[in-house]
Order: sequence, then C-alpha cells, then structure tokens
Amino acid sequence: MGTIYKLANPGGDTVAVPRLVFSHLTRVDGDTLRVALYVLDKNCTDPRTIARDLGLKSIEAANRALQYWSGAGLLEPDRGAPAAAVPEQRSAAELDLTAINDPYVSVLCEEAQTAFGRALGRSDLQRLVGLYLTDGWQPDVLLLCCAEVARRGQRTVGAVSRELVRWRDAGVETGEDAERYLRQVKQREEWCAEAAKLFGTDPQTLTSWERRAIARWHEDWHFGTDMIEEALLRADAHRTVRYVDGILRSWRSQGLTNVKAVRGKGALSPANILATGKAPVKQPAKDLFNRNWNAVFDEETED
Repeated sequence: MGTIYKLANPGGDTVAVPRLVFSHLTRVDGDTLRVALYVLDKNCTDPRTIARDLGLKSIEAANRALQYWSGAGLLEPDRGAPAAAVPEQRSAAELDLTAINDPYVSVLCEEAQTAFGRALGRSDLQRLVGLYLTDGWQPDVLLLCCAEVARRGQRTVGAVSRELVRWRDAGVETGEDAERYLRQVKQREEWCAEAAKLFGTDPQTLTSWERRAIARWHEDWHFGTDMIEEALLRADAHRTVRYVDGILRSWRSQGLTNVKAVRGKGALSPANILATGKAPVKQPAKDLFNRNWNAVFDEETED
C-alpha cells in the first residue's frame, strides 16, 4: 500500500484561488494554469513579464493564456488603466535603442551577437530590433533564426530577414513552430545528402526542384532508401533525380509501395537484380521496367 498524505501546514503566506480556476483544471494545459496562478499571486498581467518569469516559450503563449482566462471570467479589461504602449511604427534606422524600455531588446542584441560570433554595428542592431518591435517577430524565434543562418555561414541580419520570409511562408509564428520547422529542414538535408550519395553527386549541386522531389519521396509518398535504390536499378544509364522521380511516381500510381511488390510486378527476380544490376534486354513493350520514363517525368517541369 502506498504512502498516505495529508495537507501540511502552509507555514507562511497563502494565495486565495477562485473556484473558477479549479473548474477549468481538466480543460487547460500546464502553462495556462501556471499563468492563472501567477496572476493571482503577483497581480501582474503583463505578458512579457509573465513569459520571462515563468519561462514560457514566447510572449504569445502568455497572451493566449490571458485571453483564455478573460474568456473564462477570471480576468476582465481594466477600463481605468492607461492604454498599453504600442511601439511607434518606425523604420529600423529610426529606432533609438537607448530609449527603448524593453528588457527583451538587450537580451536579443546580446544573444544575436553571440550566435553570429561577432559584434554587430548600430545599423544592424537597429534592423534586428526592428524585426522584433516593428515586424512582430518574437525574440525566441529571432534567436533561433540567427543560430540557423549562422550554422549555414550567413552571419548577417540581412540573412536573418530573408530567412524569416521563408519561415513566415511555412507558417512559423512561435518558438515551437520554429523548432518544428528546423527539425524538418534538418531531416530534408539528411535525405538530400543520402540521395546525392546514391546518385554519385555532391549535395550542393542538387537543384531546388530536385530537393523538393527528394523530400516528396519521403514525406508524401513514404518511400525509403531501398525504393530509391530499386528505382536506380531500373533507371540503368539514366541516373538522374528527374528520371528516378518518374519511376517512383509510376510505382506509386500502381500502388507499389515496397521493393517486394515492385519485383513481384516485373520480370526481374532479386537474384537477377543483384547479379547484373540490369533489366533483361528483351521485354514486352508494356513491361514495367522498359517503359519510356520520359513520358512520366516530362509531366512536371522544373521551377
């Protein structure tokens, strides 16, 4: 039998928790509940302060929690409070960093320079802070982006700005989104490196279309390396990504999702494949392995 517990003497200050909070215990996640308890204890509803003190992934996470508790009735708009200061929409060149009373600004500037491994000039720092205050990017997302472009050898704020355009197109808004996106990017790089090795080429020479095709094989069609190797056997002298894409596209349309199914469909046996690496010369005109793949892969043009 496990240990039986009882409530200990608080031995200090206590905080009254409305029953409303308890009624939402089964509906909210841990961060949302922590925000409610923090507000009750500190009487503070500033999302930046809450995010910092609770170690939330982003200020937006604190905002979402505050909005939830407002809808639940725990919080209400303070009509008598002065309107929250909204940063004036100025260009990055007009930002006076010394006049900005925001603790995240100094952290952002310091951490970005650490990620780049070099000091940034005044104009670069203004541009970086502008991405935060004017463009609305959260500091954690900006720092993840700085680390990513630095990893690729692009240690400039301009590179960060260009990369953020791609991130926004990919739906990145929060730190969690950015981390998920970076995991996907890393996985795609590994697939491209693996495929380049199979094709006997340098990963850096792969075109944008070829990179998208390789990602599609894995992400959308769920083909593994063994299927790519099998398609290369059928490609014979046509060892290009575009040609192999045509073969894999045909197999997918026929419902052939693994090597066993592919070999069972054609005339080649595993022994013949391993022994020769080539398909027999004489095959029926409609044989799976001797068809004209140009008709397949010409359907899709390179961007």
